[in-house]
Amino acid sequence: MSNGSLARRYGRALIGLAEDQRGRDSMVNDLDSVSKVLDLGDGELRAALVNPGITVGERRGVLDAVLSRIEAHTYVKNFLRLLIDKNRFDVLPDIVREAMGMADEQAGRVRAVVTTARKLDQPTMRSIQQALSRASGKHVIARFRTNPRLIGGMTAKVGDTVYDATVRSRLMDIHQAITSSTTGGTAEA
Repeated sequence: MSNGSLARRYGRALIGLAEDQRGRDSMVNDLDSVSKVLDLGDGELRAALVNPGITVGERRGVLDAVLSRIEAHTYVKNFLRLLIDKNRFDVLPDIVREAMGMADEQAGRVRAVVTTARKLDQPTMRSIQQALSRASGKHVIARFRTNPRLIGGMTAKVGDTVYDATVRSRLMDIHQAITSSTTGGTAEA
């Protein structure tokens, strides 16, 4: 079984335990938080939890030590223990992504990554998020980042759709329009 279908199956099982959307969101956020904690530093905790050279009992001991210091839903803690017991902990990042996507879909929302040349102020970020919500027909949760290599403008990836409003893409559009109209005009002459 591929990691994608395995991750979907585990993600569906986890969010299926929740009674409502608030519960789904809470469990997915807890799972994501634990996953991020495992990546702190050099990711040695995650490496230990997926290392086949360490017994399942020892890996479970490491996980229990981590979980004793983290506040998370009981179902999430048990779910993580199950992943250790089934030797599926390496699929955790995929499970987090799938569970988050399912919870978002059930809530009628979508996540977006907006990239700009420079940092934006809060009103501008809100305005972009609202515009993306109108365009997608769903509530958009946007994460903003900068890329100094952009000349100007922005790109937004909303689900599987990419909106490219960069200066570079606009210049390429103009270039394409000029060259195609020049070619068309030359052919008729």
